[in-house]
Amino acid sequence: MIVEKILLPVIDELAQVEERLFHEIGGKVELIADITRYVLKSGGKRIRPTLLLLSAKLCGYRGGSRNIALAVVAEYMHAATLIHDDIIDNADKRRGLPSVNRIWGPQVSVLAGDFLYARSLQILVADGDVSVMQAFADATVRMTEGEVGEVQRAGDLDLTYDEYLEIIVSKTGTLMSAACKAGALIAAAPAEAVAALTEFGLNLGVGFQLVDDALDFAAKEDRLGKPVGNDFKEGKVTFPVFHVLRAGSDADRKRLRELAAKESIGEAELAEVKEMVERHGAVAATMERVRTYLDQAKASLVIFPDSAAKRSLVSMVDFVRDRDW
Repeated sequence: MIVEKILLPVIDELAQVEERLFHEIGGKVELIADITRYVLKSGGKRIRPTLLLLSAKLCGYRGGSRNIALAVVAEYMHAATLIHDDIIDNADKRRGLPSVNRIWGPQVSVLAGDFLYARSLQILVADGDVSVMQAFADATVRMTEGEVGEVQRAGDLDLTYDEYLEIIVSKTGTLMSAACKAGALIAAAPAEAVAALTEFGLNLGVGFQLVDDALDFAAKEDRLGKPVGNDFKEGKVTFPVFHVLRAGSDADRKRLRELAAKESIGEAELAEVKEMVERHGAVAATMERVRTYLDQAKASLVIFPDSAAKRSLVSMVDFVRDRDW
């Protein structure tokens, strides 16, 4: 879970979300419940539900339980993407634990991810608000497009920054954005507030992913929950690699291309990449780009009066910037 001071304005609602997350996974097939329960209990930060609840509170949502149900949708969709990502990447670890794919295999795991999307759809239909449904449907389409785009361009060092940005906006930014937008919508917020929170979530999500890019080279494995340097080994072109390609020598660029073209990367070769990243200050350059997006996220909140929810959203931006996991 994220730091308690951020959660304080919605702590009671989050407890209800946590209870409902596990209640909603019941079904006719116990194996699906086992898999989804494992994913949901594996240390997630519940950022997307928190964003939805705080956005709703910021915009004056009072009473009812729509915020709880839709916060569950946000977390289910996120959990589904994690399951599918681990299948695509053939990942052994997630959040420091064996991945779903590792334990149950890809055939059943992919269906568990599909189940979470389907359950989300049932909750959205029961909620009945077409504008909210549209926000989450659009996010689902873009997340899928982003995942496919990343797979298509794996190991491609000719990927442009704009193409890379589109992938991370789609994969990470859109669901955070949809969660914030949904919170504003259920509070019947004016169009300006809905737009501001939509933009807030998008920039926060981009900043979040860029921090992930930096941590892939700078974090400790026991904090990150997966092997450090894993993104490059999986063929993912991230911002620190872009920086080395831009700032490095011809020899560095040539070596990076040779390594990216290999079917598998050994520890010694990964150490070469890490050395180039460190030598060219690529992590610091990534964090400088993070600040750009997170400053934009904070700027989106200027239109809202001071409140506990607003202060928590500002603190969420700081949490995203400062986290080491």
